[in-house]
Amino acid sequence: MRYVLDGTRPHVIRPRRARALRFQSGGSTVFAKVVYHPGTRPNNFLARSLHEGR
Repeated sequence: MRYVLDGTRPHVIRPRRARALRFQSGGSTVFAKVVYHPGTRPNNFLARSLHEGR
């Protein structure tokens, strides 16, 4: 949950126990040795919901 609330910096994702990462993109299966994740913006939905009284 911390990653959602605080966001993340850009980072590299590498496989731990395999030679490649496998994921779906545009309806196709993609294999990659490394992925450059752009990071995520913070989403403090808990504070917003408390502030809005929900």
